[in-house]
Amino acid sequence: MFLIGDLGNTHSKFTLCNLNSKKIKNYKSFNTSNILKNQKFKNFILRKNIKYVVVTSVVPNVSNKLKVFLQRKKIPCYEILDKVFKKPIKLKVTKPNQVGSDRIANSIAAYALYKTNCIIVDFGTATTFDILSKKGFYLGGLITPGIKLTLKTLNQFTEKLPLISLKKTNQVIGKDTISAINSGIYWGYIGMINQIINKIISTTKKKYKVILTGGLSTIFSNSLVHKASINKNITLQGVLELINFNKHLFK
Repeated sequence: MFLIGDLGNTHSKFTLCNLNSKKIKNYKSFNTSNILKNQKFKNFILRKNIKYVVVTSVVPNVSNKLKVFLQRKKIPCYEILDKVFKKPIKLKVTKPNQVGSDRIANSIAAYALYKTNCIIVDFGTATTFDILSKKGFYLGGLITPGIKLTLKTLNQFTEKLPLISLKKTNQVIGKDTISAINSGIYWGYIGMINQIINKIISTTKKKYKVILTGGLSTIFSNSLVHKASINKNITLQGVLELINFNKHLFK
C-alpha cells in the first residue's frame, strides 16, 4: 500500500493507492502548518499497512519533518524530485531544479491523461501556469499571486477593506465595498488568465488544452474565453503516474 500526498503551503492532500491503481478516487485534506501535530493525520497513516510514501512538496520544512517522522516508523518517504525517480517528461528550462514538484506532478499527469499540448492553471497560494507540449516537454510557466493571498493582502494593508471569500459573479460594477472587491478580483483574474493564455498561444503558435486545478478552479471554468477542463486531483494523479513509471523501485 502506498500513501501519496501533495504538501501545499496551506493545505495538504493525501490518498491511498497501490501499484495497480490508475486513478485517484478520494483523498483527505489536512492543514499543512500543524500536520504532524494532528492526531487524525497520524491515525490516518498508522492505521494502514503503508509500505511507501511518495509526495510533492512546496514546503521543504514540513516534508523534511514528515520524512523523519515516517523513518521512525520504518516507512520510506520519497519526494518526487528525489534523484531515484526517472520522469516521463523532459524539463526544457534553464534551471530544472527550481521547478516546484507540484508543477512537475501536474505536468506528468497532463501528459499521461491528455496526450496533447496543455496549459495547466493551478489556483493555489500562488496561481501558476505550466506549459506542456504533446511530446512531453515541460516548457516553463508563469507564477502570479494567488487569489486568497491577494484578498488577504488587500485586507491587511488597508484600514477599511474587509477580508472576503471570493464568489462567482455576473456583476462587473460593485454597488458596495464587498461586491466591489469581489468583482475586482473575480473579473481581474479572468482578464489576467485570458490574456496570459492568449499570449502563450500567440507566442508559441500552438493550440492547447486548458486544465484548471485548485480550490477556486470551479468558479472560473465557464467564464474564460477558452474552454477549460477541471481536474482537482491532477497533482496526486501525477504522483501516481510517477510511481507507475518507476514500478521497478518498489518490487
